[in-house]
Amino acid sequence: MLPNFYKMVQTGVVDAAMLWPEAAKTFKIAEVAPYMLKADLGAVNSKTVTVNKYVWNKLPDEVKDVLQKVALKYRDHIAGVAMDRASASLEAYKAGGGTVVEMSADDRAAWAKSIPNIAVDWAKKLDAAGAPGSDMLKAYTQKLKDAGFTPVRDWAAEL
Repeated sequence: MLPNFYKMVQTGVVDAAMLWPEAAKTFKIAEVAPYMLKADLGAVNSKTVTVNKYVWNKLPDEVKDVLQKVALKYRDHIAGVAMDRASASLEAYKAGGGTVVEMSADDRAAWAKSIPNIAVDWAKKLDAAGAPGSDMLKAYTQKLKDAGFTPVRDWAAEL
């Protein structure tokens, strides 16, 4: 992956990428991308175990049971590791020659306001398919608020 990423940056195929700090450190992104925008828009990298439906349907029930039992523990563990390493990874990016530019709160709010509410679109599609999309979006937003996070834009409030 690394040589291809370097080539894409060097040839102009990639102008920007959304990465978590640990990836920027691991892949030495500062060498080819010396500027990082720290936007803090609330986007997350999914730390999940995923299996497409075709593969899932072929798995034995005992394997499905194990995957379902460990998936949340895996998610929580990997997310914790990433958070534990985030500050050190940002410092390593800077030490490698990278510059971190922090987006202002006003710019962050303007950006969030300017984009379509894809969270509501996602929730409504799930609702139409019989899944609790709106309830999931509301529950997720409430968990963020309960944890002390104030969303830049309350996507769920626009349902």
